[in-house]
Amino acid sequence: MRHAPGTFSIAARDPTTNTYGAAVTTGTVAVGATCPYVSANAAAVTQSYTKTEHGRDAVSRADAGESLDDAFDDLLAADEYAAYRQVHGVGRDSEFTFTGDECVEWAGHRVGDDYTVAGNMLPGSDVVEATADAYESAEGDMAERLVSALEAGEAAGGDDRGEMSAAILVHAPDPEFYHNLRVDLSDDPVGDLRSLLTEARRAKEKIRSETDDLFETYPDEILDFGVKY
Repeated sequence: MRHAPGTFSIAARDPTTNTYGAAVTTGTVAVGATCPYVSANAAAVTQSYTKTEHGRDAVSRADAGESLDDAFDDLLAADEYAAYRQVHGVGRDSEFTFTGDECVEWAGHRVGDDYTVAGNMLPGSDVVEATADAYESAEGDMAERLVSALEAGEAAGGDDRGEMSAAILVHAPDPEFYHNLRVDLSDDPVGDLRSLLTEARRAKEKIRSETDDLFETYPDEILDFGVKY
């Protein structure tokens, strides 16, 4: 297997529910460990020759009240290797995209209302366009729409090497099991991510029914697990 940078991803916000999410798939392992970042005020993705600080610092600065655009502009301006980076994301009132000149072709991005899509080392722009179109037309919550977007991008050609890993990360006022899902190594990571999302939804209900069987009465708060970011 060839291990080199390359990915396509989406970052999105739902201003109605104050939910932010990111989804990504790539031809290397464990993409969820390095590329997507979310918070109560932003969603960001760093890819190509990834610099994790760009994603982490961008959402942190957005939480501190800074525009995501300004945060990314400053981070890239201070990065002597910015030409090799691809970053994008959404804040409370802005969208940001950047594809460095040294990103491996095909590389590019698209900006929509409340979302951004970007990819590099792809067979062509159809992957980015299909990902964006699917997100716009998909129904359901943020997790559902993000996985649907990845499925469409993969169907349009995906990573030029074939995917090995995929992830979704969501920040919402009411966290769920399925807001932080990763497939770190698979022959079909997007398909496995879909299966994982389905099973995680079932798990929430299963845990409640099992707890009902264990206790005659119990505080509902013990089932508020939260999400690790």
